Amino acid sequence: MANEKKKPPVIRRRRRQQEVSGFGPLLIIGMAASAFYSLDASIIMAIGIVPTIVLGFTGKGEFRAEKLQCVGFTNLAGVVPFMVQAKMRGGWENVVGDIMNILLMYGSAAIGYALVYVGPLVAAFILQGMNDDRLKKIAAQKQAHVDMWGHEVLGEKEEVDPNAGKNFIR
Repeated sequence: MANEKKKPPVIRRRRRQQEVSGFGPLLIIGMAASAFYSLDASIIMAIGIVPTIVLGFTGKGEFRAEKLQCVGFTNLAGVVPFMVQAKMRGGWENVVGDIMNILLMYGSAAIGYALVYVGPLVAAFILQGMNDDRLKKIAAQKQAHVDMWGHEVLGEKEEVDPNAGKNFIR
């Protein structure tokens, strides 16, 4: 029994938890509620929300749920006015038949995509400008202290020439 080899313990890797988005159930509930409002409205919603559904199935990477929410809510904001218009015009065919309406619905999703991809760049640009202003203020305060108290306030030692005070005769 002493000669038996012990097997190394099996290390099981944890599966990475998937991000859970609250947008999917909200979308399903919204479509069901629109079906109670009008069947035409739910058909328009199903056609208009296609970019969001595509992102839901194909979206990958970090902050997937947040991207889906951003695109989904902007897309929904572009679809809802046409849902009301279907009730007034007398059918979903009249609304979907106009290509400008489809372009406006999908264009609102494009605005969501733009917010996802351009928004961080704009935020970084603004934050960099704010940091530059803050550095200028700090430099001005530092110079004011140096003017008032001298260079000793910085804690720097004056450079002393090691040969100073020595007379060299050659």
